[in-house]
Amino acid sequence: MRFSRVALALAVSLCLIATPACSSGGDTSTNTDTVEKEEDVVLTEDDVETDDDEDEAEEQSADLDDLIEDEEDEGDTQDSQRVGQAGIGFVTIPDSWTEFQDVDGNTSLQWCDGTPYTVISLNTFDLSSVPEDQRADFTVEDAANSVYANILNDGVSEEDVEGARVQLAGRDALQVYAFYPDGGFLVTWTLADDEGVIHYVAAEGTEDTIMDSVSIVENTYSFTE
Repeated sequence: MRFSRVALALAVSLCLIATPACSSGGDTSTNTDTVEKEEDVVLTEDDVETDDDEDEAEEQSADLDDLIEDEEDEGDTQDSQRVGQAGIGFVTIPDSWTEFQDVDGNTSLQWCDGTPYTVISLNTFDLSSVPEDQRADFTVEDAANSVYANILNDGVSEEDVEGARVQLAGRDALQVYAFYPDGGFLVTWTLADDEGVIHYVAAEGTEDTIMDSVSIVENTYSFTE
């Protein structure tokens, strides 16, 4: 397939018409989604704020700011987790997410939001099916085309699959995204590390959740922890 610089938002503008089935998009990585009038108010001495009142209000405001900051810092450490594996890659996901393993034999590392619809998968490409004399020449674009072919094999029509050249983890990557007949979205990225290992990342979800999982990948994915 040809890869353009089309934005993902164009794919997400597709209208979902059904609920996804209970499985992820498949192991595409290793087989080469009224103003009212106010009444007049008369102020009394009790209503007039004094300097002492201002000082007390400032102290209370400062205490509240400190409390909010402490809660935010606590939330940052409690509400997310860094997951992944050396050589595969890492993402930061909410604490409420759990490990997930697709029933179709997918070999990727996977996590979900507690449902089988919103999933993030990490993997590297298995080149065992590529002739040995061709493995050295296997490129990121070859990998993306393999993902594209597997998506079509899953029953997705060509008009529901798009490709784009993007950046991920500060590197050039190829993105393939698809709209499945069951109503799910699959967004994938392929990119190479410094050793030439080709990595596969996938985000799956419904119309309501796909951008959440995509955002996790785009903002937190890296080769190292």
